Amino acid sequence: MLADSHCHLNFPDFAKDLEQILQRAKQAGVVYLTTISTRLTEIDDLIRLAEPHENISITAGIHPHYAQEAGSDCRIELFNALAHPRMIAVGETGLDFHYNHSSREAQERVFREHIRVAIARNLPLVIHTREAERDTIRILEEEGAKACGGVIHCFSGSPDLAQWALNAGFYLSFSGILTFRGAESLRQIAAEAPLDRLLVETDAPYLAPTPYRSKRNEPAWVVEVARMLAKVKGISLEEVSQVTTANYLRLFGLETKAPARETLVYAIGRGLYVNLTRGCTLKCSFCPKWEHPMVHQYDLTLHHNPKVQELIAAIGDPSSYDELVFCGYGEPTLRLPVLLEVARWAKSRGCPRIRINTDGLANRVHGRDVTPLFAGVIDAVSVSLNAQDETVYQQHCKPTLEGAYAAVKEFCHAVKLHVPEVQVTAIEGLEGVDVAACQRVAHDELGVTFRKRILNRVG
Repeated sequence: MLADSHCHLNFPDFAKDLEQILQRAKQAGVVYLTTISTRLTEIDDLIRLAEPHENISITAGIHPHYAQEAGSDCRIELFNALAHPRMIAVGETGLDFHYNHSSREAQERVFREHIRVAIARNLPLVIHTREAERDTIRILEEEGAKACGGVIHCFSGSPDLAQWALNAGFYLSFSGILTFRGAESLRQIAAEAPLDRLLVETDAPYLAPTPYRSKRNEPAWVVEVARMLAKVKGISLEEVSQVTTANYLRLFGLETKAPARETLVYAIGRGLYVNLTRGCTLKCSFCPKWEHPMVHQYDLTLHHNPKVQELIAAIGDPSSYDELVFCGYGEPTLRLPVLLEVARWAKSRGCPRIRINTDGLANRVHGRDVTPLFAGVIDAVSVSLNAQDETVYQQHCKPTLEGAYAAVKEFCHAVKLHVPEVQVTAIEGLEGVDVAACQRVAHDELGVTFRKRILNRVG
């Protein structure tokens, strides 16, 4: 059982006989394949290719050759592309100073964006580096890429790069180059590297291994790479196959019964939303999370309440978004100390705007007026009012706290003294909810702005 950790099945080279190629891979014992993105314009094709085949996974990324094509919104585009369930990694990305098809400045900019998205998405990087080892290491260190990890694909670098990658927790992936006659130094690196940190790949259609040199490469031939790795390690092909496949599954989060990746942050438009807590003060009848916790393509299910450092790592660079919004699965103010610590950190890193979407029960839950803590940190608060009176509020929001509707209005009066923008919302389409009356409560009684929301339209 083998995994080809890096190939390009969407390339035109395979257009005429892809099914035969997949069948040959299966016959050779290659049961897992990852087909790698080189441009974001490929994403739809990659998804269409992978969906009929349970054993094919995909990535999203921009090869350094095409970094010059990446616009200012590439980070948002990349972040959103990774929402598909078959996406298991960010890349390939990195630096290629051999061809310099894109300027070095563009390559570095786009590489940094990939690292930040990988950290935010909690996905590993697939790294391409050629004649750029020192800069690759520098950028990975400066961006804190140890937080997401990844693999140096098609490894053909120096012993120093190999040692740095292994020390930093990265994996090395060997391609057909390992079988080439002149690759003795590379085989020495493979011999000395720990087996539990190695992968095998084809990079098909490129780099066909011996004895297929000069032919179009294909996933079935990854067995030749594994055979050479077994030879230099002095162990059996079976052991190499077993361990490198286990490494592949572990790195890319594909292990049997592995917990689902949790969405700690997610992008909508130019905003980044923070999924802070599993808990909620209300059990609103109209809230989709109780049955299907999806916002757009994001599953917001949380299996734990994330810590401050987890959230900071997931956010990455907050200055690259128009706003940071504490929202997500549950009520963010239930974890007020964490919220405020992350918000202060984001402010110190140049975040232009911080907003809280809340049910407005923070003061009641915490037993005191917490709104002064928002001063100078929170720029906007959006409060779910959802009713023009307590009876309708009780009908739809189902609070467990007595006097909840009055508490929401009291919170609005308090918070507007400390936060520049305060808005309340109500949902059109709920039985008994008079949106015009809700707007009058907002303007005349509370002195805040109002926004109408639409039933079953989230995010």
